[in-house]
Amino acid sequence: MTSGEYDERARVATSQMALDFWKLLRTSERLMAGLPEDRRTRMAAQLRFSTSRFEAHLDSLGLTMPTFEGQVFGPELPAVAVNADEFGPADDPIVDSAVEPALIWNGRVIQPARVMLKENQGNVSGN
Repeated sequence: MTSGEYDERARVATSQMALDFWKLLRTSERLMAGLPEDRRTRMAAQLRFSTSRFEAHLDSLGLTMPTFEGQVFGPELPAVAVNADEFGPADDPIVDSAVEPALIWNGRVIQPARVMLKENQGNVSGN
């Protein structure tokens, strides 16, 4: 295996591990809501710590994982809308939530985000 092949395999593996950890954090946040208050407070602190460490590791590698939540969905976003068929071209929908974040390594899109859209309440065109 050449150095370039190894680097590519390492990049792919690192990206996929980061994506899996992101999903685990999201699932933990949802599960946390059902805990008693004292346990929820402790778990929230642990999640904040884990998230900050995770983001620091990603930064050191040049890997970002944007979700685009709250942004107007359009062709400039490296994202695929799971529910795009519910909206027309003039709707200017908003990214409601991310099913998976985008994977961007040193400014290069490795994988587009998978997102859910919602109606843009600020759409003044009346559509």
